[in-house]
Amino acid sequence: MAAPSELEIKLLIPAAAAEAVAAHPLLQGAAAPKVQRQVTTYFDTPGWDLAHMGASLRIRRRGRARVQTLKLRDAAGQAFERGEWEWPVTADAPDRALLAETPLAALLAAMPPFAPVFATTIARRLHVLEREGSVIEVALDAGEVRAGAAAEPILELELELKSGPAAPLFALAEALQAGLPLTLGAESKAERGWRLSTGRPRAVTKPGPVALPPGASAAEAFRRIIGAGLTGLLANLPAAAEVEGVHQLRVGIRRLRAALALFRPLLDPVPADRFGLELRRLGQVLGAARDWDVFCAETLAAVPAAAALRPAAEAARAAARRALAEELAGPALSAVVLGLAAWAEAAPIPAGRLAAAMPRLEHRLARKARRRGRRIRQRPPADLHALRKAVKKLRYGVEALAPLHRRKQARAFLAGCAALQAELGLMNDAAMAEAMAGRLDAAAPAEAVAALRDWAAARQAKAFERIPRAWHRFKALPLPEAARDSPGRDASG
Repeated sequence: MAAPSELEIKLLIPAAAAEAVAAHPLLQGAAAPKVQRQVTTYFDTPGWDLAHMGASLRIRRRGRARVQTLKLRDAAGQAFERGEWEWPVTADAPDRALLAETPLAALLAAMPPFAPVFATTIARRLHVLEREGSVIEVALDAGEVRAGAAAEPILELELELKSGPAAPLFALAEALQAGLPLTLGAESKAERGWRLSTGRPRAVTKPGPVALPPGASAAEAFRRIIGAGLTGLLANLPAAAEVEGVHQLRVGIRRLRAALALFRPLLDPVPADRFGLELRRLGQVLGAARDWDVFCAETLAAVPAAAALRPAAEAARAAARRALAEELAGPALSAVVLGLAAWAEAAPIPAGRLAAAMPRLEHRLARKARRRGRRIRQRPPADLHALRKAVKKLRYGVEALAPLHRRKQARAFLAGCAALQAELGLMNDAAMAEAMAGRLDAAAPAEAVAALRDWAAARQAKAFERIPRAWHRFKALPLPEAARDSPGRDASG
């Protein structure tokens, strides 16, 4: 039985735009908005057991009514979706017995007692809209989250699907964001409370497997894979100031671009190109910050003789971080996330099971990668960089569809991709280190630049020796076959 869940989009409102949001024509439903005052207390164990597993437990008071709610982050790995369980209660402390109905049941016995850790006080204006067969609850929330002496204002718009198809929800969010200075809220109220209480953002997350049932249609698979990619992207936005946060955001962009490349034969090329170009642009901004992170934290540490380059390199790194922070705070990221989610929800993909189309989609990426590697020993560094990107797209594509493959074959193929990618990556890192040294101030000490170039040349030479062997091992690996129990495994594939 599927767990209960909510599908909700959160948009942050600049204070100066609050009146324009409240008066926006799209929010004017048939009934006048309800006005509510809510006081919500969040609970956890002394060791933050719930927060560490992506859960939040709260008691919300509206007048005399109280509701206990448990939420679990990223239900089914989809952006904007969470598992949610609610019960009316009469007390101000959680009833642990109610949690026996949830995925926490097996863990409750080992958990210490829950205690209040932070609270929110909210004035909510609630609109209920009907759009294209869907009922959407739109809440304009103004108030604060408080943890001890620390507090932070809340001013946001929450759009929750109450019934009907999801496409109108995303279309409404996209239309509101296009006409108002709104940005996506990557943190829930619970996560904001965690940050205020601990001084730390949510931990960086790495992508997990996409939930693909054996009989999934190509359209459903595309929606799930894009949704999982957007989930990873949003989950890591709060950690964008950290080195690993930038790295995982860049990986998230690459995985989304790889999904577009994988499904390309089934997609309308116009929106596919539009989203591909915007993701590429965002990836370049992230890439600049990531490249300087690697240069400062890893390359210079590996070449002590180039230490004199650090002051100029750290200045370039700070400038790249400022450009990234400005980009992430602007409207472009929110627009591409909402637009891509809306498109994935309703993309006109030909009917049919994914398993039948899977060989054609994967063989197309494999052919591109193998074509890039022909006459591997004669390829210049630029061609090997293009090969690395092609192998990465192929690896991400097969990983996304791994649940529909024979497990051992998929594991072996992905290992071969990763091994070749690693060798190509060593060569690319060396070439990038040399190029970045050239971007520093012309007054950079010549001896330090020469030392870095010598290190890069030696590293590239070593990589050139090892790449052919990794290439031939990769080239000998067949693409994994569909799992025997896959309903779509037939001659038409």
